[in-house]
Amino acid sequence: MNQATSKNLEELVIFAKDNPDTKTAGNNFKSAWKVLIVDDEKDVHEITRIALRDYTFNGQKLELISAYCEDDVKKKMQEEPGIALIILDVVMERDNSGLLLVEYIRNELKNLLVRIVLRTGQPGKAPEYEVISRYDINDYKTKPDLTAQKLFTMITACLRSYDNLKTIERNTIGLENIIHASSEVFQHHSYSTFGTHVLNHLFNILNIDIQSTPMDSAYFIGMPESSILLMAGTGCMKDKKGAVLDDSMPPNIVKANGIYKTNGGELIDENEYTGVFRTREGFTSILYLNGINSLSSIEKNLMRIYANNIAIGFDNISLAREIINTQKEVILTLGEIVETRSQETANHVTRVAEICYLLARKYGMDEDTCEMLRLASPMHDVGKIAVPEAILNKPDKLTDTEFEIIKDHARTGYEILKKSNRPIMKTAAIIALQHHERWDGNGYPQGLSQNNIHIFGRIAAIADVFDALSHKRCYKDAWETEKILDFFKSESGKHFDAQLVDIFISHIEEFTGINRRFPE
Repeated sequence: MNQATSKNLEELVIFAKDNPDTKTAGNNFKSAWKVLIVDDEKDVHEITRIALRDYTFNGQKLELISAYCEDDVKKKMQEEPGIALIILDVVMERDNSGLLLVEYIRNELKNLLVRIVLRTGQPGKAPEYEVISRYDINDYKTKPDLTAQKLFTMITACLRSYDNLKTIERNTIGLENIIHASSEVFQHHSYSTFGTHVLNHLFNILNIDIQSTPMDSAYFIGMPESSILLMAGTGCMKDKKGAVLDDSMPPNIVKANGIYKTNGGELIDENEYTGVFRTREGFTSILYLNGINSLSSIEKNLMRIYANNIAIGFDNISLAREIINTQKEVILTLGEIVETRSQETANHVTRVAEICYLLARKYGMDEDTCEMLRLASPMHDVGKIAVPEAILNKPDKLTDTEFEIIKDHARTGYEILKKSNRPIMKTAAIIALQHHERWDGNGYPQGLSQNNIHIFGRIAAIADVFDALSHKRCYKDAWETEKILDFFKSESGKHFDAQLVDIFISHIEEFTGINRRFPE
């Protein structure tokens, strides 16, 4: 270990012992964040462990796992699912061991969620610019430069990014489970077992084992002009099947039904959820859960979406359209989360969706395809969830290194969305990957050109740029319409598909009308 590295690691120990911000009283922590330390020097492992012994993020401690060579890393990646961060030495048994491991993790294991930070004591073996440009890593630190504060900042940024990516993944998986469960509930089940299937699928979506995690729950159904009856229950309501709502249920459920009996609605507090749903044909369904304080915000949202989907099924009309509407709501919400991180308004994703739809219609696409494009396009920048906020919101010109990092958002978004077999998600994956490609081939991430760029990507490119130019951003003021038109004319056949530009310019009043409908 060289002198500079040794001195720096000694500072880490001092920082960890003396900095009160890294310590949390008590030992009641949630399950730990898994961090894999890879280095062939045992002292590096030991000192890093000492420095991070009191570190917590979101109430969770670190579980530090050690690996000393390439084979160790491959073994740990197989044995330890859910590793959030890898602090990876470059030079071990080979001069490029760390770089080979990055390719193994990303390309062979297909693990795009784990955050990877290269930490090297020999930067000459792996120049920073070349490594960041070529390899899918999230940060690059030399051992002498990794000060105590930088270590803690780096770990926090990486864990926050990993947590955001897992949130997006859980939302996507949860949405798919809701769609599957909603259709399953209405297939091949008698009326008498319907409520039981509703609750069983809900617990599956929430990953709740009702046997080991007792929870009071109930599902009621009321036909038009008839009493509302308990169809299924768990916990204290398990043996009350067939009971009339008003006569036998807790006051809060009866009260909720009275408040929302006409149009439906929801009551939710820290521990209880009551959803009352009224259909066009007069059916009423009520979902009640007691014990939701143990659920995450994501799970609560999934619960509400699921409950709404089941209620919609009672109308027995346009069920597929209603499910798509639910997908749209979730996609818009996720898109808004991403844009909020980059200090852009929630209406950005709505405007991009409407611009994509209108441009597709003017281009001659059929209604179903245009609607699919409108539903999917709000996810075009979902990959930005992995980009540090300091880069997203930087008012000055980005450095080459920062630009390389932000360019990764196109491929990251694609990798998140491509896992789904749903048409909307597949369309969203294409848009996420290709909306920064250029007609002349000078775009990213693939350098595609002309008709090799999917029409969805070409349309989204115009929509995204038009909205960005039309509105104030942290790095620019809004442009006047004439200046925007001049820009698109100059970039026709270069940045953008000339045919689409002609359509856009000839209908500019309709596109600027979208800005007026959804203002900042």
